[in-house]
Amino acid sequence: METYTPTAEEQEKVGYVYSEVKDMFEALNTSYREFNDRTLVQFLDDNQKRLNAYVPDRESQGKQAWQANFFSKTTRNKTKALIAGIASNPPEISMTAWNERGNASVLRAEVMKTMVDASYVQGDNNPQLNMYLDGWNCSCNGTVVKYDTHLKVKGKVKVVKDYDPITGELTVDETEDVIVDECAEIDVPVQSFLVRDAYISEVQKQPAIAWVEYVDKDKAEFEWGGFKNWKHVKNSKELVGEENIQTFFKQEWDSRVKDEKYEVVRYYRKYGKDGDIYRVVINGVLILDAPLLWGKKNKKYPFAKGIFEPFSNASFFWGNSLPNILMGEQDVENALINSFTDEAYRSVTTPMLIGAVNKDYFDLEDDNVDGDTRIYVEDVTQVVPMPVKGITQGEIAMLNIVKGGMEDDSTDKVQGGASGSGSTAREIVIANERAEQIKGLFFIMMTDLWLQKYRLRTINILMNYSDLHIKNVVGEDGQESVQELFRVFRLPSVELSDGKIGTKQIEVVGGKEKLTRPYALDIRETQAELEGQPMEIMQVTSDYLDDYDYIIRIEPEGMYQKSKALKMAMMEDKMKGYASFFPQIFMAGQNEFFKMYAEAYGDDPQKYLGKGGQMGAMQQLMDQMQGQPQEQQAPETVPMGKLPSI
Repeated sequence: METYTPTAEEQEKVGYVYSEVKDMFEALNTSYREFNDRTLVQFLDDNQKRLNAYVPDRESQGKQAWQANFFSKTTRNKTKALIAGIASNPPEISMTAWNERGNASVLRAEVMKTMVDASYVQGDNNPQLNMYLDGWNCSCNGTVVKYDTHLKVKGKVKVVKDYDPITGELTVDETEDVIVDECAEIDVPVQSFLVRDAYISEVQKQPAIAWVEYVDKDKAEFEWGGFKNWKHVKNSKELVGEENIQTFFKQEWDSRVKDEKYEVVRYYRKYGKDGDIYRVVINGVLILDAPLLWGKKNKKYPFAKGIFEPFSNASFFWGNSLPNILMGEQDVENALINSFTDEAYRSVTTPMLIGAVNKDYFDLEDDNVDGDTRIYVEDVTQVVPMPVKGITQGEIAMLNIVKGGMEDDSTDKVQGGASGSGSTAREIVIANERAEQIKGLFFIMMTDLWLQKYRLRTINILMNYSDLHIKNVVGEDGQESVQELFRVFRLPSVELSDGKIGTKQIEVVGGKEKLTRPYALDIRETQAELEGQPMEIMQVTSDYLDDYDYIIRIEPEGMYQKSKALKMAMMEDKMKGYASFFPQIFMAGQNEFFKMYAEAYGDDPQKYLGKGGQMGAMQQLMDQMQGQPQEQQAPETVPMGKLPSI
């Protein structure tokens, strides 16, 4: 293996990164008043224990073997109920595109929006799951950090051409191709994300940040194996001798690395005398030294951060969590329930008070005393049950008070999925109002997180959408030629321009001469529709989106949706009110009211109304049978002024 001899400049750059990371680790391991004099790691550990209902053993708490020892799952249930009400579907976005001259481009904005939406559903991506996990991490840990990037990895690909399942013999073709080439979103553990200043809340305003990750060799090589200095990277056991320790800065990272893993340090800086910096150092080896890649003049860190709720000091970088907010009531509730369980147990298995004269008769093993055993005593008056207090109504009232405090901070039993005293719209509305404050705050925070994510995804697409695939192809004549492949963005199950539901497809080509003629695209779209898959195809050049700024706005209603139960309950109350207070209007418009009622329950009203409006015909027949005259309606005519021109 070639000896790694970094230059003095490279050594200085690596040393600078490690000095910065050292200061950031000190900030990470500092106790903060916002965490109640705990460190971030201790704060996160307490959150996880409460969420997972962790219970210390009886010995550590001084409990006896018969005493109850459990942790109620109230915090977890409240968390699930809260997330179910907010984090169910990704938000809808709207986008506008402007150039430096102030001219807007509706078409470019639509193309970019389609690309962004398509990037979240292509490949193995699941935006609904990402939305749920974002909400879960945010509420459970108080803070969620997302890394948005474009992964492009090239490597060996083995394709099985023939396989015999009986003998196990197979034929394999091995080629070198692009394995991964797509936008990706990675969840960064909060304790692995380091910041320069703990009292700057926004990621993009931090002067410097770092992401420190500990991975095995395969994962590190998969992502960084193509870089020229990767061949010099070694683990801690491979580095021996004083010279290697100094060359690879082993004293800086060895204490943090375990099990022969690799410490990957990604360091980002916006401000400084040398300008913006993006460096990657793995076990003391400088892998990458570049300016920030994201953005042109206005550089961005490729990270989005969301919090569940701010502390009293809103500038604090990390956020408060739901388990920490519920901590006081949760501990009291847990202590009461454990105590009540002990009291119930004692009331069932009541101890006995035995006089000294009867002591010998009761010195028996428990397994010899059962329901059929007769015990003869000298004085039965000296054998009485020990008075044991059972659970009282006052104690139950105290438990309900504690539970009410937890509901004020989160959600009540109706929103948690438990049935209430009824199923009226009023009950469900009141349940929503009780939790509106915390839901509204969580909704704002989740909206801000996704707004950051969409902005970063837009930058990543602008950086990579023009990177066309180049592939060597062998033709039928045996001659090898270079083929330029389209980069394609597909967005399925959306409304097309003609109102149909189908797939939008954006294809990026190298230049205007590569564009397909419009009639050829029409043929492809027609063919797709004949096959039962409506499609709308658009081709753009690799520089089409350049030199434009894209402004993104979140459509709030796309993220927060009313529950189906609330919609149906409100419809029932509405119908009862109309029928009771305005019966004439209700009878006159019953067709329309029926449509609204059926649609609220997810049913198709036309199945019952029919093309001719059988419901209206039925009402006319009933009126005639009751002797009520019907108004004659003139046939519908079209005014001359409304006739279409030929």
